[in-house]
Amino acid sequence: MATLTLQKTNIDLLSLFCSANFDKNRISVADWELSENFLTLFLEDIKQPVTDLSECVLFKLPVSRFAQIITSNELNCYEGTLYSESGRTYDGMVVINEPIKWFKHDATPDELKQAIEVVKNSLLIKP
Repeated sequence: MATLTLQKTNIDLLSLFCSANFDKNRISVADWELSENFLTLFLEDIKQPVTDLSECVLFKLPVSRFAQIITSNELNCYEGTLYSESGRTYDGMVVINEPIKWFKHDATPDELKQAIEVVKNSLLIKP
């Protein structure tokens, strides 16, 4: 049953991509929802907006994969000065929080939007 659902999701995603003339910028995230297991995206074509979320293409991304995307794009960290126990300083990446905790508690509205956009782009680029 899971394979059938995955195939239907891939077909729906492909048909949305085709209706947008293979332009990923025409596909937008109408809404999203984060649960314990999945990040659910409701995708739509900007030039053919839907009136109800039930008309959107539904894509469920496992939370573990979402965390990988956040980490690989360094969304939950910044470059800053770190201090060692011996008192030396060096430049490096300062992690704000674990990826999902950062998304839920620490990210600003603009960072949330950026994270969702990065996920959308990674869906449309990779097979």
